[in-house]
Amino acid sequence: MLRFPVILVCLFAVSPANAQTCPAARTALVLSGGGAKGLAHIGVLRVLDSLGIRPDLVVGSSMGAIIGGMYASGYTGREIDSLARALPMADLFRTYQPRAPRSLGLIQPLVVWEQGARRFTIQSAAVEEAEVNALVNGAMLRGNLLARGNFDSLPIPFRAVAADLADRMPVVLARGDLARAVRASFAIPLVFAPESLDGRILADGGLAANIPVAVARAEGAARVIVSDATERPSDSVDLFSPIGLADRLLGFLFEQGTDSLGPEDILVRPAVEGFPSLNFSAANVDRLIRHGSGAADTILPRARCLPRSPRAGRAVLPRRLAGLTIEGSNASEGLALRRLLGLGLGDSLDADLLHSRVRQLAHSEAYQAVWLMPRGAGDSVAFDVSLQRAPRRVAGLGLAYDNELGGRMWVGAVERRVFDLALEGSTALFLGEFRKELYLGLRRNYQLGRQLMTPAFTTRLATEWVRRFEADGDEIGTAFTREALGFLGVERLFDAGWRVALGLSAHAWHEPGRNRSTLGIGAQGIKAGRSGEQVLGVDLIWTGLYHRAAFDGEASIRTGALRFEPRLRLGWGERLPLQASFPLGGEDGFPGLHIGERRGDREVVISTLFTYALKGPFVGRIELAAGRSAFGGGVLASDGWLAGARVGLGAETPVGPVRFEYGLTHGGRDAVFVRLGRWF
Repeated sequence: MLRFPVILVCLFAVSPANAQTCPAARTALVLSGGGAKGLAHIGVLRVLDSLGIRPDLVVGSSMGAIIGGMYASGYTGREIDSLARALPMADLFRTYQPRAPRSLGLIQPLVVWEQGARRFTIQSAAVEEAEVNALVNGAMLRGNLLARGNFDSLPIPFRAVAADLADRMPVVLARGDLARAVRASFAIPLVFAPESLDGRILADGGLAANIPVAVARAEGAARVIVSDATERPSDSVDLFSPIGLADRLLGFLFEQGTDSLGPEDILVRPAVEGFPSLNFSAANVDRLIRHGSGAADTILPRARCLPRSPRAGRAVLPRRLAGLTIEGSNASEGLALRRLLGLGLGDSLDADLLHSRVRQLAHSEAYQAVWLMPRGAGDSVAFDVSLQRAPRRVAGLGLAYDNELGGRMWVGAVERRVFDLALEGSTALFLGEFRKELYLGLRRNYQLGRQLMTPAFTTRLATEWVRRFEADGDEIGTAFTREALGFLGVERLFDAGWRVALGLSAHAWHEPGRNRSTLGIGAQGIKAGRSGEQVLGVDLIWTGLYHRAAFDGEASIRTGALRFEPRLRLGWGERLPLQASFPLGGEDGFPGLHIGERRGDREVVISTLFTYALKGPFVGRIELAAGRSAFGGGVLASDGWLAGARVGLGAETPVGPVRFEYGLTHGGRDAVFVRLGRWF
């Protein structure tokens, strides 16, 4: 009978001892900077979740602010893992290529000028600011709607750390727009533009506190869990590698000692040595996350006195829109921006629609950033939108040369606020030996229900001397043509990179022996690649006098230094104007033939291009092709087929791709192909 009282005495005797061993203490999770290496934090978060460890505060610097902001917003480590693998982070960092405004078409400029606050400057950014800001806006939207200006209102209170460029002192961001605070925290010098906030110019937090333990202490944390994804510099560096040197310089810039840790603090150091700071490839993302999980698995399960609590259910987002103001906008721009954000549908807030719209801001050339600046309480939210407008005026110039077609150039300009309205105007002049063209266009955003459309009016005036050939390939002169084309309809951009247009088409033209005009329906779908080139195109026009349909698609598959690109061209027409007929192979021609030869109202070309990286910018090129063109009959009829091949060298240069090739057909015809720049 004495055993039960003895057990009770022992239990009560042990309880105070445990209370002293594990006193209640505010615990902060501290996530360091480190560029891509900071993705290892995600693996650490997954282990924290598996152990039921829930910090009282999250403090992040640079990449740590991105990961920490999402974690504090209620995302689990597993969810952040999935997002990191799905988001196109690797595409944000690229070798600089000037880009023309989308309204001028998929043409490669040699140089682009942008009018900033006071004057025109040459476009030079290696990172697409609008894409980066839209990505951050989407990732932080949930937290932004929950915080509504106060980061203590997040499921886990959060602090982002930036550096004041005036004195390189740390700036702790605890209020305002969550996405903007995180954006300021990872503004790596010379990679991202600094962020202007409350009268200060802020840059990457790693400049002042790359492992912000002291910030966590100042915010009341008695104990810290530190995930340190920084790398200690190696003893050697490749002096002949610009990327290696840049990575070493970034390492020196952010190298700082870890603040002193106490006996109850925990340090997790994933193995990130050898990972470049700006390499966000899928393979690197996977390896870094696994390294983070591995490091945390060896440390955290053995740690004592960590705060453990079940994760709360997903917080409910506000559903009522209480107000919307837009900084420095007139009525026209304000209406257009409401449509762009999907906030003009009444007083209810559709968070999913808003998320898709802020992600679509990556494709809006009118703004570099749109910060929502939410505020409110309870079930309501109001937005005091702050804008960073893109350059109002943009001008571009492009050049190309072909050994058969001669030189060709274009010059174009875009005005993004015509008459100070949310109306974009564009114009371009194309000059070449055989074709000259003037293009004019007007566009404006419009919302139809939940769908964002762009009403567009475009016109093209052109003259062209169409080359003519004998059956054996001898050129017999040119046929003079001229035309005026008009389009009035709507365009729409889709997330997958598609741009679709549908509307009324008008066409008046002259060709030898006749002048004609007609009305009809036109439709076009274009999918662009990351560098702005067309990878898939569908074009359809159906008028009272003629019908025309065309398809052009290619894919790219890389295996080590070898890349192969299959391509398919299909064309079909009835009663086509001469200048609208299909030359075999299009702008690139067919191996062994002259460019513009073998015209018809039916065309099919199947080709595969093999390229092999040689040395520096040079690649070996082999193209195999089969195709036919004819007037009338089936597109895939059995007669008139040709087979050919081109072999040569290519290179990417500051003026665009350069190609030197020799082509041969199975009938013995041959031709030299030389081209500088991307043809247009």
